Amino acid sequence: MNKKNILVLSMALSIVGGSTAAVFASENAVPSTKNNVVTMASKAGNGKISDAEAVKMATKALKDYRGLDAKSLGEAHVKRTNAQEDFKFLMGIVSKEDAAVLKENAKKETANVIVVQFVRAEDLNQPMGASNNIVINEKTGEIVSLAAFTDEDRSKETTINDAKVKSAVINFFGKQQKKVKENTMKVSKSASSGTIRVLCNLEDGRDVKMTISLKNYSVSSYEINYDRLITLPSVAKDYRENFRGLKVN
Repeated sequence: MNKKNILVLSMALSIVGGSTAAVFASENAVPSTKNNVVTMASKAGNGKISDAEAVKMATKALKDYRGLDAKSLGEAHVKRTNAQEDFKFLMGIVSKEDAAVLKENAKKETANVIVVQFVRAEDLNQPMGASNNIVINEKTGEIVSLAAFTDEDRSKETTINDAKVKSAVINFFGKQQKKVKENTMKVSKSASSGTIRVLCNLEDGRDVKMTISLKNYSVSSYEINYDRLITLPSVAKDYRENFRGLKVN
């Protein structure tokens, strides 16, 4: 399996549901300045949101949710995709149990999404995953996934304050006028590079996965299961073994 496929698989297997497993690899990279918008080879969209509008939306989301200036993160690359594009490929390389669930997920109607990724000039010719990555539901305009990791998020802290985790999650989604369902939050049992993983459900029934920095309890990434896909057995096993409920009222 080549490096690109490994990246796609590692991203897809971490999916709770919904977000694209698209990878922006070296064959798609083009030399340009960081402020240009580069349209990647992609499926046709429904025409409601242009590439330029998608970049504006992604830029605003980075500012509103992460306090980051998109221009400092690099050139904007835009790709349109759908989870259906990943199912067939993944069925051939995952376990039989996961493949069976992917087959069921493939029967669902899945959303067209716009993926906006900001790429630094020095990374243009490197295979890349989902860093500085924003996913927009093309039909609704909802920002369904955002990942923006910086060196400032890193910390040597390993102690997890459950009350701060709960407050961070509720306040984050409050900015989006979304409510978290009571008693659904779970947190990873241990930290990695000063970050923790968090799971929760929204009141509309969709599940979410997040990454939170222990340095200041800011949200580094979140992903809503916008297609309401069934969780893969391998992912469900990870959740059972490596997460616990929050110890707060």
